[in-house]
Amino acid sequence: MIMFNNPKDKKVIGLIGEKGPGKGSVAKILIEKYSARHFGTSAILKKLAELVHLPLTRDNLIKLALDLKDGFGPGIVIDALSAEIEKSGAKLVIADGIRMHGDVEPFWDRYGENFKLIYVTAPLKDRFERSRLRKEKVGEENMEFKQFIEEEGRLTEVSIAEIGKMADYKIDNSGTAKELERQVIDIMGKIL
Repeated sequence: MIMFNNPKDKKVIGLIGEKGPGKGSVAKILIEKYSARHFGTSAILKKLAELVHLPLTRDNLIKLALDLKDGFGPGIVIDALSAEIEKSGAKLVIADGIRMHGDVEPFWDRYGENFKLIYVTAPLKDRFERSRLRKEKVGEENMEFKQFIEEEGRLTEVSIAEIGKMADYKIDNSGTAKELERQVIDIMGKIL
């Protein structure tokens, strides 16, 4: 991993959550209210997919992540994310895209108490509807509920709830946008 500055100078907020719980909304609040910089594994995977002209589907990004991990080791994507975070020089950053076993430990090792993991969750039906509405990945707006549930069983998804149990904080995003914002502000009051 590339190290550009002292990790004690930086606070890193790791976000973990299944598809569609509102991680993006949490990140937006952190950016707007706390001037956090956002870094995510999906941005790295999307850049690679675009370079080789792959359609930006969830399936292609999952395959790409798994192939990278298989070919270059399980830490390849997280190490790339960490390098981007370090290059930025930002003091408060969001590390988005933590999904699998082994993704959290590099942050704990590097940042110690300056790394806090937040698990963002919501009911399954809410997450399904949000995923369809946001149209983040090609074809998501046409996804059927059965397909959404099948994707929940993918290798990149199955560990999320388990890793979420290790989180420092949990956000239940089953309420209003104001309630979500209040939870984020409460957590940041403890972190900062």
